Amino acid sequence: MRYQTKLLITAGLLLTMSLAAAALAYWGVTQSHSYFSRSRIAHQQLERQLQLSRHSQQLFKAWTDTLLTGMSNRPLGATYLHQVIQSDLAELKRLTETELAMVGPEERKSESAELERIDAITKEFQHILDQLGEVEQLRSRGRPDIAWATLITLLKGGIDQKLNQLVEVAVADETAEVDRIDADAARLLSRLEQISQAHAVIAILVTLALVILLLQRLRSPLGELLRGTQALAEGDLSHRIAISGRDEFAHLGQSFNRMATDLQAHQRALESAHANLEEVVAERTEELHQANQSLRKIDETRRRFFADMSHELRTPLTIIRGEGEIALRGKNKRVAEYKSSIARIVEQAKHLSLLVNDLLFIARQGAGAARLNLQTIDLSGLLEKVCGDAKVIAHAKAVNIRYSNGSAHDFVRGDPARLRQLFLVLLDNAVRYSNSKGEVKVDIASDAGEIRVRVSDRGIGIAPEELEVIFERFRRGGNAMQHNEEGLGLGLPVAKAIVEAHKGRIEMASRLGEGTTVTVALPASTAEASA
Repeated sequence: MRYQTKLLITAGLLLTMSLAAAALAYWGVTQSHSYFSRSRIAHQQLERQLQLSRHSQQLFKAWTDTLLTGMSNRPLGATYLHQVIQSDLAELKRLTETELAMVGPEERKSESAELERIDAITKEFQHILDQLGEVEQLRSRGRPDIAWATLITLLKGGIDQKLNQLVEVAVADETAEVDRIDADAARLLSRLEQISQAHAVIAILVTLALVILLLQRLRSPLGELLRGTQALAEGDLSHRIAISGRDEFAHLGQSFNRMATDLQAHQRALESAHANLEEVVAERTEELHQANQSLRKIDETRRRFFADMSHELRTPLTIIRGEGEIALRGKNKRVAEYKSSIARIVEQAKHLSLLVNDLLFIARQGAGAARLNLQTIDLSGLLEKVCGDAKVIAHAKAVNIRYSNGSAHDFVRGDPARLRQLFLVLLDNAVRYSNSKGEVKVDIASDAGEIRVRVSDRGIGIAPEELEVIFERFRRGGNAMQHNEEGLGLGLPVAKAIVEAHKGRIEMASRLGEGTTVTVALPASTAEASA
């Protein structure tokens, strides 16, 4: 039930009690007024009855005194007393009729009897006046003895006895009625007082019960709402108000919960946006860091490139310069001598060109800008040709190159010239550091979207501590330098640069004195791409 309905019911109950109190008060006032009016009429009737009794006695005494004294005239004030008595009787009748209109059916009979008694008193009074009138006529006709005898007879017969009895009965009845009305009025006032006290007690109890009931019904939802607002003010957006029902507090609690849910969603959105912002800032910071690292790497590559260039170009340039100076020294040299010097200069120039190209490729790959002529090629066919070319090198050391292919065709996306250079470097190193009459194994296989080429030899091997730096430029192992003095230490760095430029990887495993295995893994391609 909604609190609006509860308040309306409470107001209705209070209004009902107020109307009941007003009705009770109105009824009490009406009854009091009725009793007051009846009491006033009863007192007036009693007073008129007493006046009637007094006035009738005065009138009869005046007549009697007049007759006894023998006065010939009517008694003084007889006419006035007669009019007064008539007025008393008329007023008594009017008051009785008024009271008869006010009483209920139970008392109407007694009031009717009062009217009949008044009529009887009037008739008796008129009868007495008629008798006294006859006495007066006899006296006025000069027959006083007969008038006197008649008066004596009337007095002895109790001329006013019946009238007095009627008046006394009327006075007694009216006195009893006055006492009864006063007693009824007192009882009514006592009853009204009791009813008012009981109504006041009931009103107080009902009001207290309603107040207590409303407070009990309001305490729980108000407390829950206060706890919810306090929790919300403290930042606990997960708090929800547990108010059931269909009243205003339930609707308020549902609205509060929706507001808390919206605030929580907004807070999560803000937190998510803040986290995303932090993530973006972190990504941008990482990108800046990577960019800085790349710039440092590029700068380091540039410095190393120039250092390598200055270091590696010095020897061939010195040879070229020396051969040039020898050719220019002296006069009248033979043509053969000039040709020999020029041939050595051209040889060193070619060597210098290859060296510069390798250094440039390594530097560009380090900067992520290696230039490749990419196309889809059959790596197994390329590898077979490279093995055939390497056999010329291996023949001088009586080293056997054995090539095995697990499938007919293995396609990759790559630069044929650079891949040929890669595998020539690997085969040249395998042959160079193999023992005489040794064997180099080359096999190719595909696995998990990769083409893997493995070059293995049974040569001198590499020390474990040198494997970590074997791909650095101009780095040669101590065992390699002892076995073969030739070499600049650029072969493996170039091989690694080529592999990385093709999005592949190169790995080396070796045991000192047992041999070395180099594995190259390149992303596989499809044969349809070459078509």
